[in-house]
Amino acid sequence: MRIIDKVTDKILVLLAGVMLISFQPVLAQFNATDTTSVREISLQEALAITEETSFEIRMAEADIARIRSQYRQTNAAFLPQLSIEETGISTNDPLNVFGFRLKQEAVTQADFNPSRLNGPDTYDNFTTKFELRQPLLNVDALFQRSAVKEQLEATKEKLEGTLEYTRYQVKDTYYQLQLMHNRLSVIVQSLETAQENERQAKNLYEQDMINKADYLAANVRVLELESQQSKVENQLQTVQDNLRYLLNMDEVVTLVPTDSLQMRPGLSDERIDSEKAVNAEVRAMGHRVSAAKQMFKASKFNFVPTINLFGSYEFNDEVPFGTKGESYMIGATLKWNLFSGFSNVGKVMESKAELKKAELAYESKVFRNKLEIQQAKRSLDQAEIQLDFAESSVEQAAEDYRIRNNRYDQGMEKTTDLLSSETKLQEAKFQRLNALYQYNLSVATLELLLEHEMPY
Repeated sequence: MRIIDKVTDKILVLLAGVMLISFQPVLAQFNATDTTSVREISLQEALAITEETSFEIRMAEADIARIRSQYRQTNAAFLPQLSIEETGISTNDPLNVFGFRLKQEAVTQADFNPSRLNGPDTYDNFTTKFELRQPLLNVDALFQRSAVKEQLEATKEKLEGTLEYTRYQVKDTYYQLQLMHNRLSVIVQSLETAQENERQAKNLYEQDMINKADYLAANVRVLELESQQSKVENQLQTVQDNLRYLLNMDEVVTLVPTDSLQMRPGLSDERIDSEKAVNAEVRAMGHRVSAAKQMFKASKFNFVPTINLFGSYEFNDEVPFGTKGESYMIGATLKWNLFSGFSNVGKVMESKAELKKAELAYESKVFRNKLEIQQAKRSLDQAEIQLDFAESSVEQAAEDYRIRNNRYDQGMEKTTDLLSSETKLQEAKFQRLNALYQYNLSVATLELLLEHEMPY
């Protein structure tokens, strides 16, 4: 028996060791979960971070660099072009052999021998050529340069608009984060109340003072709130992920807002002139219209002749990069395309249509911007009205629940009526939170459209 007991003890020790090893990863996982970092962050801090790390802003900056490089390329419309070229040729063609010797300044009396002229030996020639081209009059290229300049200004305005829109996205997401935290807080409070109601209902049911249906109703209310809590926690995690994306935070961190949703007294009384309000997107479209005008002018000046100067200096030698046989050539080119198969006419028609489209898009955007400002202002006014209504609703629902709860403690109120009153109180609190969120979102929309922070 002792031997069996010893074997059994060893087996138990071995099994305990195996179980301990098996549970180590699970324990490590729980420890990792418990050590998830928490970071408190204010709205202004979040806005400052996104201006430095936002993907959209960095891509807009790359667009500016791209258009700036295109604008630099247009310097070719008036700056000279210089090149060097080395060409090597080996031939026994009579004409070329004589010409190369002539270029090399190597012709002698013997080279005029008919037999040598007609059947020369293989001859090598290396040409080192320096070439200069100077644009003198290319009016269409100058207008194209102006068009690219306007496109560059439009891209800069696009960057400003991207910055403002990214700030708006951060504000919206931050307000959603505040909303989810506040909703979760309301649910937790309601859940504590519902659990207390369930405990009271259980005591009353055990004393045969209420029926089973009332007790089950209290139990269902607890389960309903637990389900809402799980749903809001999932929504909160989604908002957390969205905010971490906007802030370009790779690490898993729980962001906790330090600011609270609040009203701005007197903000609705601020006068906003939607007729004169112009934001970065409108200004960018204005630059695009100017660019289209320049391209239209450039297409019309395709009918104007172009004048360009050129010059070259070369050496011809039997060895690469030799310096024998110096020569130069300078000249000018005047080119006038009298007829190009209606290609230039078609380009004029196309650029005119593009200009018309750009002008209509600009007018449409100005009109739409004015309407959006008016709508945001109305939304702000409506949010204030809804917030006042929600505040009154919360006050009334809280008082109704207090009265019913006191009556319920005295056995003078039904469980279902108490639960209904508590549900209405929770819904009123949710309505107040939604109104406060909509108010702050309307303010953020106005700040986006007007491109300035509204006063607190």
